[in-house]
Amino acid sequence: MKLPPVFMLIALSLWQPGCSEPPPNPCVESLRQRDSVLLARADSLLRLRDTLPGETYLSNLEQMRAEEQRLFLDVQECDFGKDLASYNYWYRGRLKFPGKLRQELYRLKPEMEER
Repeated sequence: MKLPPVFMLIALSLWQPGCSEPPPNPCVESLRQRDSVLLARADSLLRLRDTLPGETYLSNLEQMRAEEQRLFLDVQECDFGKDLASYNYWYRGRLKFPGKLRQELYRLKPEMEER
C-alpha cells in the first residue's frame, strides 16, 4: 500500500537530523559561562596585583573567592546526566585542585583555613 504524499511530507517534516541528540543541559551551560566569566575576572585582578592597594586587592580577592565557592555549591546541585566531559571538568579539575583565587589567598594569608 502506498502512502499519500501528505503523510510522507508530515513524516519528513518531523524527522530532522538533530532530533536524536538531547538538548544541551541549561544547568551545565550556565555553570560553564559563570566559570568562564569568573576566571577572566580573576586573571584581570591578578594582573593588577602590583598596582592596587593591598587592602583593595585582598578585599576583591576574597569577594571573588566567595563567588567561586557559591559557583562550586551550584555545581554540586547540577545533574550532569551523560555529559562526562563537563562532569570531569568540574569534579576531576576545578573542584579537585585549588584554583588561582584560592592559591593567591593562601599566598597572602597562609594561616587562612579552607572555608
